[in-house]
Amino acid sequence: MNIIEKVKNLPSKPGCYIYYNKDKKVIYIGKAKNLNKRVSSYFNRVHNIKTTRLVREIADLDFFIVNNERESLLLEENLIKKYRPRFNILLNDDKAYPYIVVTNEKDPEYKYVRKFDKKALRSFGPLPIGSSAREIMTVLQRTFPLRRCKGNLGSPCLYFHINQCSGACFKVVDPLFYKKQIKHIDKFFKGDTKEVIAVLESKMQKAADNLQFEEAQRIRDSLKGLQLALAKNDVDLDDNLDRDIIAYMTLENTISIVTLFYRAGKLLFKDETISEYHGQDLSDVISLYINQIYQKNMIPKQIIIPEIVDFEFLKPEVLKVATKPIKKNEINLWKLAQINAQEAIVQNSLKTQTVNNNYEKILHELQNLLKIETYPYHIEMFDISNIANEFVTGSCVVYKGGKPSIKEFRKYNIEIEDQGDSARLENMIYRRFQKALIEKRDAPDLIIMDGGIIQIHSAKKILESLSLDNIPVIGLVKDDKHKTSHLIGPKEEKINLIKNTPLFNFLSAIQIRVDNYAKSGFRKKQNQAFLHNDLEKIKGLGKKKIQELFKKYDSINQMKNSDFNNLNKIIKNKHTTNLLLEYLNSKV
Repeated sequence: MNIIEKVKNLPSKPGCYIYYNKDKKVIYIGKAKNLNKRVSSYFNRVHNIKTTRLVREIADLDFFIVNNERESLLLEENLIKKYRPRFNILLNDDKAYPYIVVTNEKDPEYKYVRKFDKKALRSFGPLPIGSSAREIMTVLQRTFPLRRCKGNLGSPCLYFHINQCSGACFKVVDPLFYKKQIKHIDKFFKGDTKEVIAVLESKMQKAADNLQFEEAQRIRDSLKGLQLALAKNDVDLDDNLDRDIIAYMTLENTISIVTLFYRAGKLLFKDETISEYHGQDLSDVISLYINQIYQKNMIPKQIIIPEIVDFEFLKPEVLKVATKPIKKNEINLWKLAQINAQEAIVQNSLKTQTVNNNYEKILHELQNLLKIETYPYHIEMFDISNIANEFVTGSCVVYKGGKPSIKEFRKYNIEIEDQGDSARLENMIYRRFQKALIEKRDAPDLIIMDGGIIQIHSAKKILESLSLDNIPVIGLVKDDKHKTSHLIGPKEEKINLIKNTPLFNFLSAIQIRVDNYAKSGFRKKQNQAFLHNDLEKIKGLGKKKIQELFKKYDSINQMKNSDFNNLNKIIKNKHTTNLLLEYLNSKV
């Protein structure tokens, strides 16, 4: 049965559909209230330029029937996480924004976190990444101090001596003190900054009077930053409501989605998401985005969503507060978000066009310089890093169209008895391309080895054994100062590079990227090895349990940020888990 016949025979029931390409790889997953109607619409619109690329790649399809829209939503979410299809790229990375929180503890503290914490006593955000959020938290710590140490130290901590800690370090703090501080913090987050500014101005004057001019300057900078961050804008509202407004815009094969985040009536910031768009159902794309963005972020009192979104495909917790723009102020806010979405997509188009033109020139220049037949759209570069033959890590960085394809970067643990670099490189190249052949992935147009003839020979040896010796292999050589120097071409000839040209800078950037990526790999292995040795000293924590911990947690910070219950699920001993937490807390 061909695909058109399959489409005609689809049931008119709710469910999820999966599109496959000719290599049986999942390329798109969607949901529908009526499978027949939804999937048929793709093939009926085959001449729509936006849809052509997606439809052109569909070679087969499959479907799942469910009882209702809610079940199709959950199934779609799980299938996307499992297969990570290329045309569902918009949802491949969950978004988590910074928040300032006050922890819900006997002695609360301020924390800067990258995920909304439902258990927190208070949360302020989301805030722009790289914003003055940490500066605001520092101001709060100085103005309305809570606990700023681990507590129960037996004596006053440094912060207590400078009036930035509640004193939980050495005494029992009156709960009324915290209650009073929380009231001040609430007022601040609702926009009443008079008290904070008055305290800072007083401290600045006191520092100046005591001839502490550096301290006075620092407080003045904090004051300016605070006033700038919390200044009232023309787009701020007077209703003190927490609300988000979501709008979108499409242009050719691109979609932009903009979210305006209002907290207490103040526009905190806007988020712009730009992604490829090839005619996927817009209602599906936007509803998935909405469900995704609130997986890790605070759900406000109101979310204004586009008319096109189907309410039935929103998660229950989102559905409770979602509304389409009906009232005049809601329509105006949504139009503001839409204007921002339009501007975002236009600016992205101009930028992309310029960047793509520049990269195209560079890649054509590289092709001519190397005298290779294939335009090097897809480049992969390999490197090995280690410290004294320990913590050996291989790395592969991928560039497509001149831009890094970060999701395709890979690290390789090299654990072979032979200590030579050639054997390590061969191990990595074999693993990389054997898997690529099994998964029927596209081969690169050009392979760059970080090094010279030896590294090139190692790569060619493996490629020949896999019948991939048609891929040109070159070497990028560093000078005595560990800087990019020259190329070794496909015929193993030396090719000099003119420094500070676009091509030189492009190749140098790739070399720096692969070097840093490899080093980050061995540093992680090194840190884990040191931590592994320390953890073995904890009574009741054996090698097997430590290995299980490292399967779930990459670092000491990840372990510390986990809670008792999650750690104890692995350790299965409350006393040992408490000992581990004591150790972790002593290290930060």
